[in-house]
Amino acid sequence: MNYEYRICCFIDILGFKSHIDSTVDDSGNDVEDKIKSIKQIIDIANKILIEYDSGISKSKMVTQFSDSIVISFRIEETSEVFYSLIDLLHIAFELANNGYLTRGGVSVGKLLHTENHIFGPALVDAYILESQKAIDPRIIISEEVIEIGKEYRMPHNSLEDETESIMSCLSLDDDGFYYIDYITQANDELDEPNYDLVPYLKKLKSLIEIGLNSNSNSVITKHEWLKKKYNNYLTQIQENIKDWKHIDNDRQLLLDFKNLTLIKD
Repeated sequence: MNYEYRICCFIDILGFKSHIDSTVDDSGNDVEDKIKSIKQIIDIANKILIEYDSGISKSKMVTQFSDSIVISFRIEETSEVFYSLIDLLHIAFELANNGYLTRGGVSVGKLLHTENHIFGPALVDAYILESQKAIDPRIIISEEVIEIGKEYRMPHNSLEDETESIMSCLSLDDDGFYYIDYITQANDELDEPNYDLVPYLKKLKSLIEIGLNSNSNSVITKHEWLKKKYNNYLTQIQENIKDWKHIDNDRQLLLDFKNLTLIKD
């Protein structure tokens, strides 16, 4: 049994300990609603990765333990980098929409990943990206992974098309890392983008404001990053909404967008 060269994604659900702590009350009794909520979140992630897998990978492996999820696949799987980025975007979006934030890293290297074992340099690198580089609630992607995605593409996909598809899931952050953008790309993940975007942004704002009121400086710092992304996106929407010809006839929808407010300092 030898290592394979694999793309490795390590994802962590932030604040999981506090969520787990809330599943038991002060008397030691189970809090059923909280337990159900956490189970639902894990089920959502597993459903996206297993039941609704965007790609056609034959080598993809998924391991979930506690608050962490590890996904990997052989590097030569054609267009699987793009399909997996879509899956990660779905996970980050769906969990945020349900009140949970994610952080992660995606790397490439030698890895052994089976139903019973998972270890290797690629996992260590992905964990370091998640724990030491990502810092904020974002899933960052190494540039080597992006280049592999461009190289191992479907035969009918041009380099330009594959590059455009991959980059459509990502944004470049101020520190030079590419990350899964579940804020500005949320529109593409909604069933009814025009009508579902306002509720999503309201949920995201509420989630950010709760985090900003935390007693933990670390939690506040993470939500400050998210506040900046949210405010920038909302400003962009409201500056361009006059050009949204497709909603001109829906005055209530137009009003809903205009009534969204920035998160104040």
